[in-house]
Amino acid sequence: MDGYLEHTRVFWGRGGWLLPALALLAAPSVRAAGWGGSLAATSDYVFRGLTLSDNRPSLQGDLHYYAEAGWYAGLWAASVRRSPEASASAELNLYGGHAWRLADSWTAKLGYVHYAYPGIAPRSRYDYDEFNGALAYRGRVFAGLAVSPDAAAESRYGSVTGRTVPTYWLALHQPLPLAVSFNAGAGYRDMQWLLHGGYWYWNAGLAYDFGHASFDLSYIGAGGQARALFYEGAVADRWVGTLAWHF
Repeated sequence: MDGYLEHTRVFWGRGGWLLPALALLAAPSVRAAGWGGSLAATSDYVFRGLTLSDNRPSLQGDLHYYAEAGWYAGLWAASVRRSPEASASAELNLYGGHAWRLADSWTAKLGYVHYAYPGIAPRSRYDYDEFNGALAYRGRVFAGLAVSPDAAAESRYGSVTGRTVPTYWLALHQPLPLAVSFNAGAGYRDMQWLLHGGYWYWNAGLAYDFGHASFDLSYIGAGGQARALFYEGAVADRWVGTLAWHF
């Protein structure tokens, strides 16, 4: 899921594309060029406070390439179930962008993501694009903005598409002894132009790194306005565990 890198999509967004993208914020100028990726299993795929796997486990994978000049591109995938009535399907995120160092303590990134849901018809109700930017201070404190010009949502009021939705977020990553880290974040998804409202979401938890693997356990929640906007059971208010292998 979306630790400190959204993601785990617990908080950040997608547990996939933001992992490599935000990892670049720590030290983009010293990262070696090459391929990387991850395979993961999570107890619930949560994106910005909402479950996209109907409160069920999700399998996820990422493959990306990073160039020495700071450019990166990749593909992230996950198993999803967009509603209790829907059958299991897939989400694909095609992403790319650029990361660079602003000063000794500050780094930044700008990126683009296309969210696609093959196998779910009609595709026009679900696929959308997003432009994002983030700042990081010493790889510990992060702030970002993501804007979708053609967002889609399934709410209590039906399906809505083609509206602008900005999302603002802050996050903290604090390394602890014994390869453990504390990760927390909060964000606000402004859906005023889509659903005439918005909501807060947050996460906090611990992550443990062991070799090429990691385990994250986070508590994820969302404000009461989210429950007013989305169907029963869609809003996260639970512990989520994610086991990932990175290469």
